[in-house]
Amino acid sequence: MEHFELPLVFFTVLTQWGIGALLAVVIGQQRATPVFAPQVLKRVALFVWLVTVIGSLASIAHLGAPMGAPRALYGLGHSWLSREVVAFFLLNVLTTLWLVMVWINSNARAATLVGMIAVLAGIAAILVSSQVYYQMVLHPLWHSPATQLAFIGCALLLGFVSIAVFANLWGSEVARRLRMGVIVGVAVVACALVWRYRIAGADAASLLLWWQLLASLAIGVAVFTMLRHGKLTAWAGVLAIALVFTGEIAGRMLFYSNVMSGAPWF
Repeated sequence: MEHFELPLVFFTVLTQWGIGALLAVVIGQQRATPVFAPQVLKRVALFVWLVTVIGSLASIAHLGAPMGAPRALYGLGHSWLSREVVAFFLLNVLTTLWLVMVWINSNARAATLVGMIAVLAGIAAILVSSQVYYQMVLHPLWHSPATQLAFIGCALLLGFVSIAVFANLWGSEVARRLRMGVIVGVAVVACALVWRYRIAGADAASLLLWWQLLASLAIGVAVFTMLRHGKLTAWAGVLAIALVFTGEIAGRMLFYSNVMSGAPWF
């Protein structure tokens, strides 16, 4: 199981989910009639915060000496890993500030501004995180634009699927922009897969790939279709979120194992 790097799998997938969900919330609230009423928004904001923080905490399990983590700051000038630590620290601070502002019923415009800044910090964090792998030129499966596409696609797909489902359950309506976010997420994840599996060494026979195709892409398309026709029930929506999550977990496990199963890999 060490080839799958499970702490990193959950760290990257969960934090990207949180970033994508925050983006979807901010976009959904920027309508003449916001998707979520203030009281509902509090619950959704708490969900976004929990996913992001739990994902960030998962990274600690990967550290050999967690108490030495502050030393990562020494490498800011040359290390993408050090920059990743700072990027996700800032993301968590901003996401927490946004959550507090939502919960105390702060000025809506100010809370939206903080949310937008947190989204920008999140996008930067995703790009910095992807650069940790992209910089490894000896590993074509990582040194490819498919890495950035996969990370961004995961954020969009999980983020918009979950927030669109919540809008279907508790919102005023499932805004068209949320539905479009779902299908854009599907398209970006699909592009990443097509790009990666044109590279020698990609394990196209793995059951993990086939599960991602089913649980991420097929379910993503199904969610988009059902939301478009207003036929997504509560249980189906929750199941869809769980399936897409497992699909992205499977894809990220394969992302790591394809490279980590080869030794030496540095």
